[in-house]
Amino acid sequence: YIFFVGDLVDGVGIYPNQDKELIIKDIYEQYKEFARLISLIPHHIKIIVCPGNHDALRLSEPQPPLDSDFAAAVYQLPNVTVVSNPAVVTIHAHDNFPGIDVLMYHGYSFDYYISNVDSLRSKGKGEGGYHRADLVMKFLLKRRHLAPSHTSTLYIPDTETDPLVILQVPDIFVTGHIHYSMIAQYKHVTMISGSCWQGLTTFQEKLG
Repeated sequence: YIFFVGDLVDGVGIYPNQDKELIIKDIYEQYKEFARLISLIPHHIKIIVCPGNHDALRLSEPQPPLDSDFAAAVYQLPNVTVVSNPAVVTIHAHDNFPGIDVLMYHGYSFDYYISNVDSLRSKGKGEGGYHRADLVMKFLLKRRHLAPSHTSTLYIPDTETDPLVILQVPDIFVTGHIHYSMIAQYKHVTMISGSCWQGLTTFQEKLG
């Protein structure tokens, strides 16, 4: 299995002057190129993808699955499953095994907690903040919510349920968003931040 936890493409108009850094400036073509690259992965490997804040759909969470118009090339791949953000995906289940529950969340709320929670921010370079996604993931797991503070993410409320509540304890919690990779364990939950494809953008550098 391969999980892509959002920001499948860099998007268009996501931050000021982004167009000056893009090689592919058309969102349809960006998804075509993403599909071309993952089509090189052997088709017996199952691929699960969810959206992030750079993808072509609403920024507010929960985000629905990728739009089948913008990302038509992705939907055409036989071994790809497209899910919402967040999502819980059960893999490898069979008659004698209930499977492995994987909580996928892109991690848009992480920026808020890294900026506002001293214990996450102030451990020094390399020891906290954006370098330690696992600390933020542990913080959210302990609170059983992916965005427990008001304004920590753009949110679309539901009258029946809160889709950002962590109702079931996952076996694996996988995220992206913050551009640093990390793996750790917390109370039998494997926490993986697979965000390692892009370094510092000029816009991020400007913001410090």
